[in-house]
Amino acid sequence: MMTFFSSQVTLLKPFKIRQRQQIIALALSMLTPMQKIALRILKLLLLTPVFLSLAYIEGWFLLPVLLITGMAYPLLTTPVEIKFAKGHLQQAIAEFTQGE
Repeated sequence: MMTFFSSQVTLLKPFKIRQRQQIIALALSMLTPMQKIALRILKLLLLTPVFLSLAYIEGWFLLPVLLITGMAYPLLTTPVEIKFAKGHLQQAIAEFTQGE
C-alpha cells in the first residue's frame, strides 16, 4: 500500500505533525549513501516530466501553473521519502524520544 501522508504510518500515529516530520528527517539521515543516491534519482525521475512540461507554457499563464506545481511538489516526493524512511523508523523514533 502506498503511503501518501505521514499520518498513515502506524508507527508515527502517536506523534504530532512536526514530530512526524522530524522523525522522518532523522530516518532519512540514517540512509546509506547508496540509498540516498537512489532516493534522489527516483525523485528526479518523478519531477523531470512535470517540470519539462512547464517549458511548453508561455506568458502569464505560467505563473498559476508554477504555483500549482510548487504546491504539488510535496505530494509527489513525500510518498517516496516515506517509503525509504520506513526501514529506519524504529531507530529514528528511539533517537527522537531519547532526545526529548
